[in-house]
Amino acid sequence: MGITDAVGAAEIVGGAALFLMLVYRQVKTGARDAWREEAEAQTLRADRLEKELARLTETVNELRRENRELREHIDRLIRGTDDTAH
Repeated sequence: MGITDAVGAAEIVGGAALFLMLVYRQVKTGARDAWREEAEAQTLRADRLEKELARLTETVNELRRENRELREHIDRLIRGTDDTAH
């Protein structure tokens, strides 16, 4: 094997190594971008769910207030009925 053959083989091996390195880098970058996009999507979803939870919590609090008022009203009606019966 002469120097010419060795240089030719080195060019092929070097070119193949460079190609594989570029492919690996592209795959790694693509995976990183995909994970970043997924993380951003999950952050948006979490923000949306947080707002929905706040809205539902307020609704529950309003319903509890209304329920308390209705119970007080019913208690007054019952006491009023009891007062007139005696």
